[in-house]
Amino acid sequence: MSEILAASSKIAAPSRRAGRRAMLLDEAARQINERGAAALNLNVIAETVGLTRNALYYYFNDTHDLIFSCYLRSCETIEADLDAAIESHSTATARLTAFVTRTLDRRPPLAVLADLDFLPDPQRTAIVDLARHRVDTLAQIFAEGSEAGELRPLDAQIAAECLLGMISWSQLAQLWLEFDDDESSRARIARTILDIVLHGIAADPDADFSCPLDVENLERRSINAFDKTQAGEEKMRQLIDAGARLFNRRGCDGVSLDDIGASLGATKGAFYHYFDDKTGFIARCYERAFDRYRRFAGAAGDLGSNGFEKSLIVMHLNCQAQAGPAPPMMPQPGLFTLPDRTRTDLMAQAQHIWSLCQDYVTEGLADGSCRTISATDATMVSAGAFFWLPKWLPSTGATNRISLADQICDIMYRGVIAR
Repeated sequence: MSEILAASSKIAAPSRRAGRRAMLLDEAARQINERGAAALNLNVIAETVGLTRNALYYYFNDTHDLIFSCYLRSCETIEADLDAAIESHSTATARLTAFVTRTLDRRPPLAVLADLDFLPDPQRTAIVDLARHRVDTLAQIFAEGSEAGELRPLDAQIAAECLLGMISWSQLAQLWLEFDDDESSRARIARTILDIVLHGIAADPDADFSCPLDVENLERRSINAFDKTQAGEEKMRQLIDAGARLFNRRGCDGVSLDDIGASLGATKGAFYHYFDDKTGFIARCYERAFDRYRRFAGAAGDLGSNGFEKSLIVMHLNCQAQAGPAPPMMPQPGLFTLPDRTRTDLMAQAQHIWSLCQDYVTEGLADGSCRTISATDATMVSAGAFFWLPKWLPSTGATNRISLADQICDIMYRGVIAR
């Protein structure tokens, strides 16, 4: 891996060149988050620092080298934030606070590690290894805090993944949910993430919670294989589910139509029988996902007895679904490559579901079941705890999804501070 990292950038140059390179990475990271890795506009990236497209290659070998450099900077920056937090503070709480504050206060935003499979090996493997190391470093903070009695006994790896997922999602949520991305907003989001992770959302951290519903029962349906219409709809649903599963794990730009067909033993011809192109297919994956998210929110409203229970049921059902064999498509980079009308519609659906879940937290504040917390910000950041599940769960699907959902919800409603 050291050889790849050493070869990822040109030989060190004067500060002016280093400054230009940083500006190029800033613009590329912005585009990766908005448009996905495969849709980088090299002309626009070069123009941000007054360069021609050809001059861009003085700084990066090719598009893949530019993307790799963006992901590399994301990993190295977060690792540096973790190291600084560990060196500057002696307690787990102080280290977590310093890390989250430092990471989210940093401008400009870092490239979210969603489309790693777009990179060729060994670049992809190098970034995967670095990403795993930052999880392990953060998990060590949680583990040491538990050993010292400062934090509750918990699965340190799950806690680390949840926190990093919330940080990653917060950088995409401002695109999907259209909220201000300024210094004040970033500081507020950092405080909310820390507040939830450390203290949870429950007014009574000892309150019992058990999700009354298995997501498979909620979505179970009967299919008549001899009905041509139903059989065709089932094939289309299987393609969508397979696509969402692969997109969630490997990124939209890291998965080809051949990959999706091959996962089901279907041909590309079968794919084009139901869908016109990959862009339209991605939109259909999102549409099915938002339909499922609405059903989760609706079921929570029917089953929960107060705002706290409704909020946790939504969380639990989403965790179950993302840890299951057919997870809903999670919002991810590439939103701005979709046609304008499609993008506007999907953003409206995302904001509607966000509003429904926000109402549950607001209800919990009114009925006293939730701690005093910003319902708007809490609803937004908490989604990151389950959206990133497919990125780190084993591809074998050998996870007990109910147990995993229980553990994530336990962190979200009780927090990690020992009482």
